[in-house]
Amino acid sequence: MSTTTTKLGLKKPNFATDDIENTLNELADNFQKLDDDSDDYVDFLPLSGAYPIAKRFYKKTPKSGDYIGWVNTRTGTSAPTWQKLKQYTNGDLIVPTVDNGHIYKCIQTGYSGLTEPVFPVSVEIEFGDVRGSNTWQATTQYKKDDIVLPTIDNGRFYVCLQAGESGDVEPTWGLADGQTIYDKNASWVSYKRLKWKEAGVASNFRPYGKIE
Repeated sequence: MSTTTTKLGLKKPNFATDDIENTLNELADNFQKLDDDSDDYVDFLPLSGAYPIAKRFYKKTPKSGDYIGWVNTRTGTSAPTWQKLKQYTNGDLIVPTVDNGHIYKCIQTGYSGLTEPVFPVSVEIEFGDVRGSNTWQATTQYKKDDIVLPTIDNGRFYVCLQAGESGDVEPTWGLADGQTIYDKNASWVSYKRLKWKEAGVASNFRPYGKIE
């Protein structure tokens, strides 16, 4: 009957009592265990996948004054940080640029806004991404990169491309991404609004092992 090693839990077959099939299966399990526990060397920290606390990634080409790699300080899922005016599709995951312990999933395809949203930490809460936007107003001086929403919601937001005064009458808002809408002296670019949902715990990889 096989025994188990203390540190890695590998099986040590007993060739006197174990049959060949059982011994081969245990050896295969050993190889898989060794592969699972082997060190991972990467050029960049992975931005996807779920990782346990204490998971480590080593840099393929460490340099003097740099760190040897990263260690995860919180069990969770890894994702890239939020980016402005980026198109996201359903299922895409992101984390805030300043870690708050949470990860967020896109549940409505569209574009992020120009200003990072205030990410809520309540479980599974849903929210939009048009921070700093206001409802369009007539004869109003707008600056480049101002964001407006139509007076009648159409699921889109509009970024000021050309600064200027808006018209007396609300323009006909385009419904295609990237479409330009002219509004007296101002002009706007159309983007579909997206929606996020809090989706659990984010991993938190930190550099470690300073190389002197």
